[in-house]
Amino acid sequence: MIMVSRMSVLTPEDLSRLFGIDLDRIDCAGLKLTLGEVYKLESRGVLSKDGKELPHYSLIEPYNGYYYLLPGPYYIKYNEYIKIPNGYIGLAIQRSSLIRMGVTLYTAVWDPGYEGRGSGLIVVHNPHGVAIEKGVQVAQLVIIKMTGYTKKLYRGSYFREK
Repeated sequence: MIMVSRMSVLTPEDLSRLFGIDLDRIDCAGLKLTLGEVYKLESRGVLSKDGKELPHYSLIEPYNGYYYLLPGPYYIKYNEYIKIPNGYIGLAIQRSSLIRMGVTLYTAVWDPGYEGRGSGLIVVHNPHGVAIEKGVQVAQLVIIKMTGYTKKLYRGSYFREK
């Protein structure tokens, strides 16, 4: 029998204690994720049953502290190095200001045991583009408590990514 309980999203105070960080690094409902690097996708990727081949990326340099992005997809890295404890998962959710500017941020589940500098995919839909300052908050990582600990901790190819 599987026990089902209510999902628990951690408060800023709980996050501060769990991650040992100051409250100024925490938003109302999650850890602040700030924009580190931005990359342009230069080739196709391949995902198969036998593995994956990531596309080639080229680093975009900020100009006067801003990334000036034309419409299209961009691979991004966050500044923060995060360790998701056993018994928790993380969901990165974009700032609503990005939506209002015609930008979406796609992310994946941050599994229990994941450790590293996460990444996402920003897609600029605004036909006029967008300017985003390096280091600005682009998302918050909402931490959700699982029903218990797991023996299946993340140790995939992105473990301890920088």
